[in-house]
Amino acid sequence: MVSIISMTVHWNRVVKMALRLAGLGLFTFALLFAVGLWYSTAHGYMTWWFSSSSQLAVDGVRGGFLHVNREHPAVIITRTDLRPSQSYLVAFSGKKSVTHCGDWQAPRLPVFSIGDVNPPCSFFSKGSDLPVADNAVLSTLMARPGFVEFETEHGKKVTASW
Repeated sequence: MVSIISMTVHWNRVVKMALRLAGLGLFTFALLFAVGLWYSTAHGYMTWWFSSSSQLAVDGVRGGFLHVNREHPAVIITRTDLRPSQSYLVAFSGKKSVTHCGDWQAPRLPVFSIGDVNPPCSFFSKGSDLPVADNAVLSTLMARPGFVEFETEHGKKVTASW
């Protein structure tokens, strides 16, 4: 005959062991995830974009937000005056450029990452092919760290400072 007390002690040990194993598994997963993030960031496979307290205006009316990449001189400008919102990648290094991000819009998060495989904003994106795309006119681009201004094909003047 087995007493209730000895069964309770046995089940307590089983539960403690199961919780320890679950905790160890969770810790191992978190550690591997953190190492993967660190490795991909350190080797340039992933870039991080940070929200910036900026002034973004379209034809003088505030509307939009901006993300800055601290490793490369570039910003992602997102206009919210259009539906759907539209994002542009502006690069300052070497030859200045502005690229429409197509149907992808930057998330309204304080931080997000973009990987090097199939980036949403690239020269190969099909922003100009979208019927609602308001592409930037490259000849009007004025860009320097802390300031960007350009006009779009629909005659809108986009100005951002941070």
